[in-house]
Amino acid sequence: MKIERSVAEQRKLDRFGRCEKARIAYAASGVDPAGVDNAVSEVFSSAPDFWENLPKYSAEILRSPGGGILEIGVNYLSPDYYSSSRRRRSSKHAGDRVWRIEVNSRSVQKRCSRGCVLSLAADPQSTPRDPGLLVGWNGRYGAASASENVETFEPEITMLCTATFRRSKAESRAYIRQVAELVGKVNSEAFHHWHAGEVLFTGLVRSTPFEGKSGEDLCDLTFRFNISCGGERSLAGIPAGFVEGWDRLWGLPSPDSGGIASIHVSRLYERASFAVLEL
Repeated sequence: MKIERSVAEQRKLDRFGRCEKARIAYAASGVDPAGVDNAVSEVFSSAPDFWENLPKYSAEILRSPGGGILEIGVNYLSPDYYSSSRRRRSSKHAGDRVWRIEVNSRSVQKRCSRGCVLSLAADPQSTPRDPGLLVGWNGRYGAASASENVETFEPEITMLCTATFRRSKAESRAYIRQVAELVGKVNSEAFHHWHAGEVLFTGLVRSTPFEGKSGEDLCDLTFRFNISCGGERSLAGIPAGFVEGWDRLWGLPSPDSGGIASIHVSRLYERASFAVLEL
């Protein structure tokens, strides 16, 4: 798929002459009819994060002339305009999708044992536990032995999708139950540019019902996902093969040589298909 910026751009000024909303148009060619959502997500990701000090907010299809060509608009909104979402609701239809990506970092307190990055339940080793292998060990044995939490920074990529549903669907107990059963699970198959095992579904937020452009009762559901990329991994220079994104690689150190005695991969989350989300 090829992406080119169009000359078309729109902006809205507030009463002080400051730009509070802008839309930059992009032309995407070579789009597979089955991959329209992926095309919108890719254009959104490739667009600059800011335009005239306005943060990037969403992307949407402006025009579809055919022939694998889409005109996609990337929207930039000021925080003040973003807070007044009622101004944008009247033009919505059921089936609208808006994808957003947020990247930041967080400080995490973890109890690390045996030299691992994470303390995992999956531990097939039968060797005696040596407190000297604990991260943050206080140097004491027996009941006085203890290890401290270790503070680490982890990258956190959050993917948000705001989907507009008919109110009857968004408030359907059967649908909400199906969605709730997926919370805390990881995708078992490819999902919007991400490979199997990389997307963790963490829940959704439902908006207040509103009237759409066609007069139908609508409701916005914002789905939240966290991303962890998979790939070929190694530990202390030892190849460990391919590790899926939310699986955890760890090693058992050797108390004699100071090297790695064995390498393990633990699966922390159950796999499931996200097709039921209808995104």
